[in-house]
Amino acid sequence: MIRICTSIWPCFIGIIALATGALIGSETKPNKSPEKSIEQKTKIHRLDTQERAPYDAFTYLNRIPAKADEDEDIVDFTARVYSRLANQEGRILIKLPQGMTREAYLGYKIFLSTDAKVSNGNCVTCHAPDKFTDLKLHKLNGDSPPRPTPSLRNLAKRKVDLAKALQAKLAAAKSPNAPKAYRNIHLNKMDLTHLESFLKQLNDVDDKAFRELILNAKILNTLLD
Repeated sequence: MIRICTSIWPCFIGIIALATGALIGSETKPNKSPEKSIEQKTKIHRLDTQERAPYDAFTYLNRIPAKADEDEDIVDFTARVYSRLANQEGRILIKLPQGMTREAYLGYKIFLSTDAKVSNGNCVTCHAPDKFTDLKLHKLNGDSPPRPTPSLRNLAKRKVDLAKALQAKLAAAKSPNAPKAYRNIHLNKMDLTHLESFLKQLNDVDDKAFRELILNAKILNTLLD
C-alpha cells in the first residue's frame, strides 16, 4: 500500500488549506477595465461635451461656448457667441461639420437673435443651449396654463413635424395675448426654412459618425451673405 501521509493531522490541514485557497480564488473577480474617456471614444482631442449632435461638432470646430456661464444673462451669452461668429466670419474661418449647410448656419443665427427687427427668432430666450431648454414654465398665451419648456434636442426621435411646429410658434406670436418672448419673434417664410434646417442639427449621432462630422468639416464663406 502506498503511504500518502505520515499522519492524519498534517493531511487534514493540507486539505483545509487547498479548499480555502480554491474558495478564495472562486470569489476573486477580475478588475474591470477603466471606462474610456470622451476623447478615447470619439478620438477627438479636447472634447468637453457629452452631446453628440452635428450642432455640438459645429461648436467644437468653431470654439463656440456651449452654454452661458453661471449667472450670465442669456442676452450677454448670445452677444458673446455673435462676437465669436463675427470674428470667424471676417477671417473666413467658419467651419461646418459634414452635412451642416449654409441654411442651417443662418438658422442658428436666427435662433440666437433676440432684438432684431427682422429674422429674429428669439428662440434662445427659452431654449437655451446646451440642453436647449431653460427648464422653466412658460405660458403660450394669456389663457393657457404654464407649460415646461421642452428641449429641442432629438426632435426626430420624438417624430416632431418641424415645419408644423414652427408655423404654430409663429401663429402664437401673432396672438394678442402672446407673452413678451413670443411678441419679439419676427420671421418670414425663408427664416422658418433656415430655422428648420438648424433644428435638424440637434439630432444625436453615434461616436463614429460624430468623429466623421468633425474630420470632414468644410469652410463656409459668408462674405457674400
